[in-house]
Amino acid sequence: MEPCSEPCFDCKAEKSRVRKYRWKIILGLVFPYALQGLDATIIASALPWIAGDFGQISQLNWIVSSFNLTSAAFIPFWAQVADVFGRNYAINAAIGLMLIGSALCTGAPTTAFPVLLLGRGFQGLAAAGLNVLVRTILADRVSLEENAKNWTIFAFVGGVSYALGPVIGGYLTSADWRWCFAINLPIGVAALGITFFVLRKELIGPQPIPELGETPETGRRTKFVARLKTIDFGGQMLFMFGFGMITLGLTWGGVTYPWNSGPVVASLALGIAITGGFFLWEKMLAPGGPLLQKLPWQKAMIPWNIISNRDILLLFYSESVSGMGMYAVLYFCNIYFISVKDYEPDEAGVQLLFFIPGLSVGIYLCSVLCNRWPRMTWPPIFLGTLVETVGIGMLGWAMYTEHTGTIFGMMALTGVGSGLRFMAAPLHGVGQFRKDRAAVIGLLTVSIPFGGMIGLTIMSTVFNNTSGLEANADFSHFRDAAPDLAGELKEKAKMGIVWAFVAITPILFLGWIAACFLGNVRLGKSSGPGKGEIQNIVITEPYLLHLLRGCRAANEDAYDILLETSQGRALPVDSMPLRT
Repeated sequence: MEPCSEPCFDCKAEKSRVRKYRWKIILGLVFPYALQGLDATIIASALPWIAGDFGQISQLNWIVSSFNLTSAAFIPFWAQVADVFGRNYAINAAIGLMLIGSALCTGAPTTAFPVLLLGRGFQGLAAAGLNVLVRTILADRVSLEENAKNWTIFAFVGGVSYALGPVIGGYLTSADWRWCFAINLPIGVAALGITFFVLRKELIGPQPIPELGETPETGRRTKFVARLKTIDFGGQMLFMFGFGMITLGLTWGGVTYPWNSGPVVASLALGIAITGGFFLWEKMLAPGGPLLQKLPWQKAMIPWNIISNRDILLLFYSESVSGMGMYAVLYFCNIYFISVKDYEPDEAGVQLLFFIPGLSVGIYLCSVLCNRWPRMTWPPIFLGTLVETVGIGMLGWAMYTEHTGTIFGMMALTGVGSGLRFMAAPLHGVGQFRKDRAAVIGLLTVSIPFGGMIGLTIMSTVFNNTSGLEANADFSHFRDAAPDLAGELKEKAKMGIVWAFVAITPILFLGWIAACFLGNVRLGKSSGPGKGEIQNIVITEPYLLHLLRGCRAANEDAYDILLETSQGRALPVDSMPLRT
């Protein structure tokens, strides 16, 4: 009996260690992750009141765009900072920026609209960091199987935070819209304290940089300045300015200037050209590239093998349309309840709560599909995109008939689709590129705000052209008009919203088509700490084609096998050694 007692004791100790680590990570990261989720949508119900106080109703969309611009433009930058300087340094910097941005928005004088936009920009920059860093930390130190379990909790936290944002914002606006920003201050301070006391010793430090002659065995040997030089500032500047010019053109179009005007066309053309320059820059930084030969210490912000990977590109597009659908519900359903149903901001926000049960069901189903059976990432992505497309399409019809019960049902159905994808997409990307998980997570994290921004731009343009109103108009004044005029305005607003949902439905459908061509990641199952191997299978060809061809494990061209060994530490063998 003696030979069995020691392994059992070690097994229990390892299970206890893994459990403690998991709960430290969960408790330490839940506040920062909820914070970035809330900030993305908390002002949805407050926008007309904020813009009205500043006298900037015609520029209302900038309050959203300034956040989305910095949020999306700096996500890849944060992924690189996390590797170069370590997770602890990066996440504290992100929380600090969130406090600065929230303080600026809270105290911005109504005569200084640019101060509010600057604060929103800082909030977007911080939200980008919190989003990608939390996802990266969850993937550190654990196998893909364990990451799937941890991410189930955070998928629910993130999804509920997005959905609760307009609800909380509506109630806070009833008192004073500045509370929508001030609420971040105590949460941010608490997050800093928890990160320092709970997480500091658990987070991995700066990773070895091969470009500086560092190896996993030697660890970090170079100083701050040398590591700073490895950051791809050229790529970051091209990405930021390219994305910024595209955002500027989309924000101006149909609101500040006509779509065919010189400023809009020029900014879009310049943005597309600069973005093309970014891709060229990253390609020249690839191994053997001419730029890398001249700058051998440089590390590409997003490695070219990731950017050029078919699965990652398809996943980026399908994630973008998922963000498009989610933002459509959280913003344009809010407009519907305020403009057509005469709800106050707090009442309109409460109606969005119907999105949360669907989201919860979707996340639970995704957890079952990834963690239990069939332990794959493709099915929830495929099903989630289809369900979300159907939900958005039916929402337009439900709003046309003004059947409130159907509207709530379709909001919940859209939530199911969003929830199914919320967890599976990052797992799929990490499974494809385990060693470059921070860069992959950063790229995929860009897709949600990018898709949301594109979707809101398309919907606002369609709304303006079909209703004769503006999507940023102060709809609260409809009820003050004469009965006949109020009815006419409500009908125009309703039809504008209906056509706005109709306009994005084909784009979501194309996202489902893109999901049909994705590969698959099969998550292996370990027999327990220290008990053998976890066999994860990455299928690189389109999974539907794989099924149609009846491929079996003997087909070496169809998939790669990733072995992860639990050697008392639950660390994957293909990841670099983690140094704190």
